[in-house]
Amino acid sequence: MGRASDLFDGTPTLAEMAEIANEVSQLVGDDESEESRVAFAWMLLNRRAAREQFDGGKRPANFADADFLLSLAALCRAWAGAVPDPTRGATQFHPHTELPGWARQSSPRALIGGNFFYAP
Repeated sequence: MGRASDLFDGTPTLAEMAEIANEVSQLVGDDESEESRVAFAWMLLNRRAAREQFDGGKRPANFADADFLLSLAALCRAWAGAVPDPTRGATQFHPHTELPGWARQSSPRALIGGNFFYAP
């Protein structure tokens, strides 16, 4: 089972991990499954690995928010290799009810929850 940490030369700060967890929280819907949360965590880590950088934590972590905590847990499991990448390297996604122009020439790697995930 691959670890997301294997994609990077360095280790993110807690602020950087909190920023990614915030992004996961924003991307998952209220009724999204844990599988969707893990998929978004992997997709965001894959996206950062493609840029070979972390952005630095821009938003403060809200440790009182249950969605944030669930997202942080999914992110930590992906980082540690406790869950495989269900997106198979995806760096982009879109809801299954939409078809953006960039997706018309690509094949999705996965359908998780209500979202298609694409890898470069």
